[in-house]
Amino acid sequence: MEKEIETITLTPYLPEHLHQLSQFYSPGTQTPFSALPEESLKDCREDCDRHPIVILANGIPVGFIVLHIGENIAPFTSDKKVKVLSGFLVDQKHLGKGIAKKALQILPEFAKGNFPNKDSIILAVGVMNMIAKMLYSKSGFQDTGIQKEGRSGLMEMMEYRLIR
Repeated sequence: MEKEIETITLTPYLPEHLHQLSQFYSPGTQTPFSALPEESLKDCREDCDRHPIVILANGIPVGFIVLHIGENIAPFTSDKKVKVLSGFLVDQKHLGKGIAKKALQILPEFAKGNFPNKDSIILAVGVMNMIAKMLYSKSGFQDTGIQKEGRSGLMEMMEYRLIR
């Protein structure tokens, strides 16, 4: 394993991030679970309730997250005080450095600061994506017991309560 990167921050997407985000690669095993940033950014341009977030390691884009709020979260929940985490991806060349874990550790404070009227973050994770389920669980997300059909098959809903 390569040396872990020390400084991980989250920032709203800016156009100057696009060049590096467009270089991201995701192995075929992850393609069904998460879209590449360019595809997610297209969805964000079409839906103003999707908020693109860039994961920076030492100031360099290494990952991408979309926080989704508003009316279009209905497939996941009817609770308007929730934001949906989607499009979570760390670029292939930066895997194994602890970036995803650190990004998830700082995500709750980032979400509270940027979306103060929301009570929790929910996500859907493929039932077969054991690595992601373990990562989310270790980061404080709890299985809700709800399963839904998603674009890559059966998904389990997990939730992180921002108000404890």
